[in-house]
Amino acid sequence: MKKFPRLALFALVVVLVTAFSGVAAQDSSELASPLTLPEQIAGGNPVTITVTNMPPETDTAAHQAWIDRIARFNAVYPNVTIEGLEYTYQPDSFAALVAGAQVPTLFQVYMTDPQKYIDSGVAADITAELDAAGVKDLFNADIMNLATKDSKVYAIPYNAYGMGIGYNIQMLKDAGYDAPPKTWDELREMAKALTNRDAGVSGFSMINDGGPATGWHFTVLAYTFGATPQDIIKLGDDGKYTAGFAEGPVVDAMQFLKDLRWKEDVLPRDTLDWGGNGTELATGQAAIVMMAGDQIRWIKTTFRETDMANIGFAPLPAGPGGVATLTGGDMYMVSSAATAEQREAAVAFELWRLLDSNEIVLGLEAQAAEENPAVGGPVLPLYTTDYQTARSTFELPYYTLPYDNYALFLNAVASGEAKLQVEPSPAGQQYYAAIGAVVSAILTDENTDPATAVKEAADNLQLSALDALAPQ
Repeated sequence: MKKFPRLALFALVVVLVTAFSGVAAQDSSELASPLTLPEQIAGGNPVTITVTNMPPETDTAAHQAWIDRIARFNAVYPNVTIEGLEYTYQPDSFAALVAGAQVPTLFQVYMTDPQKYIDSGVAADITAELDAAGVKDLFNADIMNLATKDSKVYAIPYNAYGMGIGYNIQMLKDAGYDAPPKTWDELREMAKALTNRDAGVSGFSMINDGGPATGWHFTVLAYTFGATPQDIIKLGDDGKYTAGFAEGPVVDAMQFLKDLRWKEDVLPRDTLDWGGNGTELATGQAAIVMMAGDQIRWIKTTFRETDMANIGFAPLPAGPGGVATLTGGDMYMVSSAATAEQREAAVAFELWRLLDSNEIVLGLEAQAAEENPAVGGPVLPLYTTDYQTARSTFELPYYTLPYDNYALFLNAVASGEAKLQVEPSPAGQQYYAAIGAVVSAILTDENTDPATAVKEAADNLQLSALDALAPQ
């Protein structure tokens, strides 16, 4: 195995900053705001909007922070009433809101789903509002394109993650490895050396419960084998969608996963959801774990005994398709049923809480004041270079996680070595459910044939979801 590569200059700066104990108070004026908001909303007339993802009252601190934030917004725009909803997005439950004409004014969705709500007319065109605020071109184009159709923008990015591998640094060293695997062939061999059934340790772990999250993890693996979102769900010249994963890289990746289970026996034997998979890494029950970078923060807040300095994060191993990372996350959209005044208020509120310099400082200070703060994990940039650089530099003093441990991943993304892929769309969640069920079958029944099972899943997705989509 090769030694860790030399850290990039940016990562070195981060090391120096995170080594500094304590957080110096930041002056919000040191971060120039890119945002231009109106002096008045709705001409000063009363306007009411509903907004999802309000923390419940049982989460005392977060709920109070929500109330305080609304009060600060109302100090600027007293005519805007914001009614918070505890509702958090799920595709099935949101479909019921759509059917009942109860879509909130401002609602959060997965990055897989904006096009579905654009095509169905659920989401409003907010291009004019973003232009007026001067931020339409502020966001990472790869992310913003997920919510753009015919040069019109329908959503505001909220957060973004990239997929990689978390790994136990000490376990790898004890087994004679000074770096995580660079290829899946290396992972296969390392995982065999790292697996210790007597101690309950697996060499490699990923979500395997057979649900959509399993399909999500597997798809990232398939991307490194050469699959692309455009090939998984194909858009034809006739405007119709076709399931295109019945053969090729998806089948090859499924065969590889089957080999890890039945030939190498390096995978966990327990059924693992998102939390269970993260727990494997946090508690030392798996040496290498496929995961999203934002789960690093979850590990710190959930497992206080875990030595975060012993957990690294690297890009996924390269396969026949090279190194890839799936980017996902959340966006906010505005209901097409909103009035022009409600649309103006909703966009202004979302941009204000995301980009106002004072709000950024208050949010960072609130995180730093938590009993067990977790700030500075390996997330993907939401913004274009100049603002992203300025914002990252501004936020560095608040980081409480060992950011240098994530340099392999961050450098791979920054250099372009790790190709950014988006989630399959449309019907991304339905696809995840279909392919997740195949993974479960592969891992529980040695006689399951990957090619046959994947083709059946593609045929079923075509009939149950894709045929029902209107031509573009």
